[in-house]
Amino acid sequence: MINLRTILIREQIIKSMREFFYAQSFHEIIIPVLNRSIPLEPNIFPFVTKWNTRNKTQTLFLSTSPERRIKQMIAKGVKNCFAIGSSFRNLEDSGTLHTPEFLMLEWYRKNATYKNIMDDTQHLLKHISNSLKIENKLTLDFSQTWKKISLSSLFSRFLKTDLNKIIEKEQLIFDIAQKKGYNIKNTSWNNLYDQLFVNEIESHLPREPFFLIDFPMQISPLCKPKKNNTLLAERFELYINGVEIANGNTENTDSESIYNNFVVEQNKRSNSQPIDKKFIDSIAKIKASYAGIGLGVDRLTMLLAHCDRIDELGTLI
Repeated sequence: MINLRTILIREQIIKSMREFFYAQSFHEIIIPVLNRSIPLEPNIFPFVTKWNTRNKTQTLFLSTSPERRIKQMIAKGVKNCFAIGSSFRNLEDSGTLHTPEFLMLEWYRKNATYKNIMDDTQHLLKHISNSLKIENKLTLDFSQTWKKISLSSLFSRFLKTDLNKIIEKEQLIFDIAQKKGYNIKNTSWNNLYDQLFVNEIESHLPREPFFLIDFPMQISPLCKPKKNNTLLAERFELYINGVEIANGNTENTDSESIYNNFVVEQNKRSNSQPIDKKFIDSIAKIKASYAGIGLGVDRLTMLLAHCDRIDELGTLI
């Protein structure tokens, strides 16, 4: 059910996003929808299509995020940059907050870490909130820096376990899940982690904006590991009103480790999704430190406009 008011509010938000980044001399990157290959990331699966010509048929993949093209452009010498583009995720259920097609803002900053991107994110949302000309918009508190909550503290509080230990000794998460009544047959560490977080932790998250930090490296292959604990990644997610809005990190520029993670992920999948060698080549050419983030434009619009369903933005559910 398309809602014109919500659509027009999203238009304002996108305009405000562009103003924010253009004012800082960021380059805007245009993202292609069709790709010959895409990065193999845990729990992210692409839509597949066929390109039929007179002489041959080629398999193509719909973009799962703007990241692939942006990093290709960074490798060619583009510095600070952003993109707003459609992203597509297969094998995910639809619902009031979920849809197979959605709009994502992604940006990258040179010589930065995930801490800088957290600052960027709060400044961007303040700029957007101040620029919106609508009644009854969601009011966010920008009077102080939004707090940071460690996943380690949440696992300790709600699951009575040490996150580092269940990463080091993978069997522990199976034992915990089994005791809580989860089916552990034919599943993986990653799947159990997701189930435990969603079912045992997520409902207890604060309603005010905060950054969730300290994610396991094994579910964060494109992130840089923390210096003081290489089991965890320099990664965060922004939550507002209990809803994940954005996912950011310091970028992993170790192309060999990323390739190895892609091989592992490819072996887990029954289809023939290829390893994205062009993406690996782009990573190998990036010599500076970068940090970046993907932000859900539709979800942000829903929050600021007090919209209850993502299909008000014309998406498929």
